[in-house]
Amino acid sequence: MIFRNNNFGIFIILWLLTCIIYLPAAKAGWVLDSAGWLNNIRNLKFWHYVNNTQSTIPSLYQFTQLTTFLIYKLINANPYAWHLLMITLHTLNCFLFFTICSRLFEDSGIKNGKNIAFAGMLLYTICPHISEVLVWESAFHYIQGFLLILLILLFTQRYFHTTLKKYAWISGILYFFSTYSLEIFYLTPWFVLLLTLYYRHVLNYDKKVFKKVIYNFVVPQLLMFALHLIILRSVYNGQMAHLGPNIWQPFSTYICKPPRYLFHVLFLGRFFPLETRRIVYLAVGSNAGLIIFYNIFVLVCLHIISKFHTMQIKGKISVLFFAWVIVSVSILLPLAFPDMLLLYYDRYTYFLDAFVYMLLALLVSYIPVKYVGAILLAIYGLINVYFTIKLNLYWKHSTYIDNRLLKDFPNPGNKTVLLLNLPECYNGIPMIGAEKESQFKMLYKLFVNKDYSGKMYDVAAYNMITREDGAHVYVHNDSLITVTLNQWGTWWWYAQYGGFSYENEDYKLEMKDMGHWFDLKLKHPADQYLLLFQQGDQWKTVNMKKKNEQQY
Repeated sequence: MIFRNNNFGIFIILWLLTCIIYLPAAKAGWVLDSAGWLNNIRNLKFWHYVNNTQSTIPSLYQFTQLTTFLIYKLINANPYAWHLLMITLHTLNCFLFFTICSRLFEDSGIKNGKNIAFAGMLLYTICPHISEVLVWESAFHYIQGFLLILLILLFTQRYFHTTLKKYAWISGILYFFSTYSLEIFYLTPWFVLLLTLYYRHVLNYDKKVFKKVIYNFVVPQLLMFALHLIILRSVYNGQMAHLGPNIWQPFSTYICKPPRYLFHVLFLGRFFPLETRRIVYLAVGSNAGLIIFYNIFVLVCLHIISKFHTMQIKGKISVLFFAWVIVSVSILLPLAFPDMLLLYYDRYTYFLDAFVYMLLALLVSYIPVKYVGAILLAIYGLINVYFTIKLNLYWKHSTYIDNRLLKDFPNPGNKTVLLLNLPECYNGIPMIGAEKESQFKMLYKLFVNKDYSGKMYDVAAYNMITREDGAHVYVHNDSLITVTLNQWGTWWWYAQYGGFSYENEDYKLEMKDMGHWFDLKLKHPADQYLLLFQQGDQWKTVNMKKKNEQQY
């Protein structure tokens, strides 16, 4: 047995490991929703902020809003303080998950159960799929949501051992708070119910205790869940939480996601070349692929049902984690599947990853040859660490470019500013982007503490692949220019969609090639504008007097 009762030591090991891996990204994450959140908390009145009145998303997030308000009052927007907070809370989640699993394995009499629990939890700690949650401050509520679930599971488990009513009361209070946070609390009653059924029907705990857990934990949670739905539908006129009408999708879009998530999470599908990913996603989403996948799934379920009573205890506890994985995947089905960029939407799998990797550790422990399982998990873990560090270095480089562009922004005087090619992302890591209400202008005010009262436009954005990427400009006449990307395949974006033609009172953009170039026609005299284009971490100014030649 590697680990005995040194729980504090385990926590410190996990915290130090996470800090080291995520050190490159310590200043990153203040983009997109994080910047929007900071803008709201600084400019909205307390009541409007807590009730999220500026948002059109149907959700009841008052507890999350209150939590982040209190944290902001304590540490403001200090990037290092927020980073340490996210790292520490995630480490706490890992430690709680380890505690629950190791006790579960101990209660089940699993040989080397604590080692298995540590292996599964360690894989969860180092996997690249959690990078978005740990680095992007807007994903705080994913860490908070999973923390609430784990605390409730822990107190349910302790109730089985002690029958102390305080655990039921604390769990009820935590679940009530969670109903005003991220909607992953929808899953909590089902996680608790499965754990309860396992302790009663597999470990043969007292039937009276089982009934008390149902009455004191599961039933109150279901009632609070129903109350949440009633309040949500009354406030938002019958809309579904978070997604609204977007929840109504073709059945085919639902059933193709589980095999894609399997490839994405377990086989690190996100890091395969885009063409390979597309082949896999199309294959598993085809009729033949779905028939094969769901036939295998049904056969596995039938085998579990027919052989459950004769299974060894390790098999039964593997079934419990398999059921928890199914429950975790269920809430992801209405959400958009991240099939293109690195990292984006990985936050959706934050809680799923924990159960997947613990199940993997359990299955690998079946290998009878000594040390083979440990070697395989070590190799798999090192591959995960490699990609996690790679993502965190992307975070670091993208943040450096963002900060330089903000810091070195030239004084525009009283001119209308047109930012021709803002970076949308860096190898999938979100950056500034181009929005109708200038995102750059908001970031400039938030992080440089300078406000520009004049007009500023994010004309277009693009995907950066290397730190030197950018664009160049060709001036045709006093009102027409062409903006061309220096590299192929990095695509234009606008308002979080692929680039398209549009116009406003100051200019007209005609998208000629969504992957390469567009024309921009000015509607006022050229001397009223400051036109800037980006190359690497530098701004270049368009010289409207230099016509018929490329400006780099």
